[in-house]
Amino acid sequence: MRRVPLPLLLAPLAFLPALLSRAGLFGDDVWFNAGLAVCYAAAGLSLNMLMGYAGQISLGQFTLLGVGAFMSGWLTGADRLALPFMAAVPAAAAAGAAVALVIGVPALRLRGLYLAVVTIAFTYAAQLSVFKIDAISRGSAGVELPRPQIDDFIMTRNADYLVVLLLLLAMLWLFDRAVTGSKIGRAFQAVRADEAVAASFGVDVGRYKLLAFVLSGAFAGVAGAMYGHLIQFANSESFPFDRSLLLVVIVVIGGLGSRVGVLISAAFYALWPVYIVKAFGDGFRGTDLIVGAALLMFTVARHPGGLAEAWGEGAERRRARHVEVEDANGEGDTEPPMPKLPELPRPSGLPERPAATSGDWVLRATGVSVSFGGLQALRDASIEVRANRIVGLIGPNGAGKTTLFNAVSGLLRPDSGRVELLGEDITALPAHARARKGLGRTFQLIGLARDLSVTENLLLAQHVVAGYSVGSALTRVGSANSVERELRSRAAEAIAALGFEQYAHAPVKRLSHGQQRIVELGCALVTAPEVVLLDEPSAGMSPGAAENLAVRLRDIRDELRRTVLLIEHNIPLVLDVCDELYVLAGGELLARGEPLEVVRRPEVIEAYLGRGLEHEAATA
Repeated sequence: MRRVPLPLLLAPLAFLPALLSRAGLFGDDVWFNAGLAVCYAAAGLSLNMLMGYAGQISLGQFTLLGVGAFMSGWLTGADRLALPFMAAVPAAAAAGAAVALVIGVPALRLRGLYLAVVTIAFTYAAQLSVFKIDAISRGSAGVELPRPQIDDFIMTRNADYLVVLLLLLAMLWLFDRAVTGSKIGRAFQAVRADEAVAASFGVDVGRYKLLAFVLSGAFAGVAGAMYGHLIQFANSESFPFDRSLLLVVIVVIGGLGSRVGVLISAAFYALWPVYIVKAFGDGFRGTDLIVGAALLMFTVARHPGGLAEAWGEGAERRRARHVEVEDANGEGDTEPPMPKLPELPRPSGLPERPAATSGDWVLRATGVSVSFGGLQALRDASIEVRANRIVGLIGPNGAGKTTLFNAVSGLLRPDSGRVELLGEDITALPAHARARKGLGRTFQLIGLARDLSVTENLLLAQHVVAGYSVGSALTRVGSANSVERELRSRAAEAIAALGFEQYAHAPVKRLSHGQQRIVELGCALVTAPEVVLLDEPSAGMSPGAAENLAVRLRDIRDELRRTVLLIEHNIPLVLDVCDELYVLAGGELLARGEPLEVVRRPEVIEAYLGRGLEHEAATA
């Protein structure tokens, strides 16, 4: 049975303020302050979309509210177009989205502090220049924003307008919920966690960064229209920089990625400054800044995930105490053996690929060179991987193994060389496009979105086959629902094959290292890629777990009929499973051939052990 979204359950309560007001309960100033809290909550949701989901910082979000407010004022003003309020709301969303798109373009190259500086510059440019243009705000005179009107009824009472605000907040909530439950939200979370991991799952990182700014700007535009018609007047001073900082505080304290936390935090910051003074006098004016600063420091120091994380950690501690009781009774589990990996057919929605038979090469890198400044990481390295084989890639630390992996998978653009997959030149393709062509990979440091659940990671891993549009994702009209059902069915099959049903909804970060490795391998295989690149899959495993991994690697080759390129420092594992072996040293190809013969070569022993121990190791 599907759960009814919370906003739909609470929608009838939106009319409660109007009823209470007409009953003479509470003054109109109370409803104004409640409306301010609703507007802050809507603005907080807009920033949470950007910071909480996609991990992109903005210190100019309240200025985007100004864009929405001025657009709505220009459309609804009596001396302008005098359009209805509800016609101005989508226009305000479009204006906010368009401006956010322009701001988001630098995010393709800038991160962290530098991106924050860009958003600050936008704020001051808008406040000191753009918002003073006569066509926008009549210079410093500002614009009036009339309250909504239905026939002859004008919502001059704050309680009446609060009904509209609550309904618009519910609409934003539903759109936000649709984003998080779709491929868009999963892609945002992957970009926030690790852009390289996101790209390996087929996520176009640049496109989704821009999409995060656009959706955030659209939400901010709606929030700006809501706020503008609440205060009924806007000029260049109505959207100061400190309000943008307040929104950052609201989102951080509420919890990055938590809708409920953001709403609670927004209500606190909207209502505390007003009612603490009313309750205790002017001596308490400004205490919201002190309390807010204290909460922010506590959040950063103890619970970086805000209220939502604190609540979640409390629930986790209660669960952990229960597990400890089980362990004390001898019922706890040790590190699980690696199960058989899921055997799933190739999903629909992928382009046709030429069939590769045993012995045909499926992946070839020729003459690949990569340099980082003056450091030559790879020099004219070549490797060839044939179908239904396990090919090992070994070498001492710093040999260039992972650099070659990154060049093959598209995370690095080589200075020279050529990469081919199934006979097609993919040298110029980005990582997400190579994933769609049939190239899967894992990472030395486990490549998962750690804040997402096991199920959500398996859904994310199928991003390349989630072919529905952004509009369908937001409205759930069209193919989104049917595609999501197919993806979830496939994820459930993979989880059942892994024997992970009890962990299906557990965040990956709560799993052990070995369990995370199992999930990562499942994610790499869920779309049945032609070639799987495994970067040190046995890292951190016990000897017994590594032996079990060897069995599973042979299963990938023999039962799943997949081709594997393997970086590994565990030489016994390499000798056990690999059909062919390449050795890199100093960025150059040192040797290739049958594994046992290659590791006995003097130059290979010297590369690992050094010249002094070469003879002793070779005769041991």
